[in-house]
Amino acid sequence: MDFNLKEKTAIIGGSSKGLGKACAIALAREGANIVLCARNISSLIQTKQEIEALGVKVLSLEVDMSNPADNERIVREAVSHFGGVDILVNNSGGPKPGTFRDITENDLDEAYESVLKYNIRMINHCLPYMEARGWGRIINVASITVKEPSPNMVLSNIFRSAVVSFAKTISKELISKGITINNVCPGYFKTDRVTQLMQARSLEEGISIDEYEQKAIGNFPHKRYMDPQEFGDLVCYLCSQQAQSINGATIQIDGGLLSGLL
Repeated sequence: MDFNLKEKTAIIGGSSKGLGKACAIALAREGANIVLCARNISSLIQTKQEIEALGVKVLSLEVDMSNPADNERIVREAVSHFGGVDILVNNSGGPKPGTFRDITENDLDEAYESVLKYNIRMINHCLPYMEARGWGRIINVASITVKEPSPNMVLSNIFRSAVVSFAKTISKELISKGITINNVCPGYFKTDRVTQLMQARSLEEGISIDEYEQKAIGNFPHKRYMDPQEFGDLVCYLCSQQAQSINGATIQIDGGLLSGLL
C-alpha cells in the first residue's frame, strides 16, 4: 500500500534510538524526507547513515527537545533544508519516576518543560507550514500511563495526560485545515534502554539476561517485548493519506496489556 508520503518532510524527536528511530525508519521507507533530532551526536551520525541508505534525504540535528531555542532551530533548519514541514512526531524521554511523595517542585518544572511545554512549542512552530500546505500530521508519543496511571510514574501521569488533553482540544480546529493530531501510547518494547535495564537487573538477581527477560514477560498477554518497528509502522500509518479521518485519538499499542475499555 502506498501511503502517499513521498517527499513529505517529517520531524521526529528523540530519533537516534528506540521508538523515535523506528518512526524515522518507517517514514523513510515510504519516501519521506527525515529530520532527526537527538542529543547524542554519535548515535545521530549512525542513524543518519542507516536511513540515508534507504534512499531518502536526511537532516540530523543535535538538540535538546526541552530547550526553546532548539525547538525553534529545528523547524527553521527543516524549512531551510526541505522547504516546509508536513509531519511532526513529538517524542522525548520520560520524566523521572517516583510517587507523588518523591517529587520536588524542581522535578515538576523539569517535567513540564520536557514533556508538555516542548510539545506545545513544537506544534506552534510547525503549524504555519502545515496550514500553508493544507495538509499535516502530528503524532504525540505518550505512554500507556495516560490510560492506566502508575503510582510510581506520577510526573508522566500528569504531563503526558496533559499532552493528550491538549491534542484533543485542538483536533477539531486542525482537521478543518487538513491537519490531524493523534496520540500513540506504547507498552513494553525491546529498546536499547529496556535491554540495558534487563542487563542491570539480571546482574542484581544473579541470573542470565534471557532468564530475566522470560520472568519479565511472564505477565504480558502476548509473552514478549514488542519490536520497536511495530510502533514505527503504526505511526507511519497515522501519517498516511489513508488515515485522514483518524483525529484526536489516543491509541495504545501494548499487546492487550491494559484492561480498560477506553
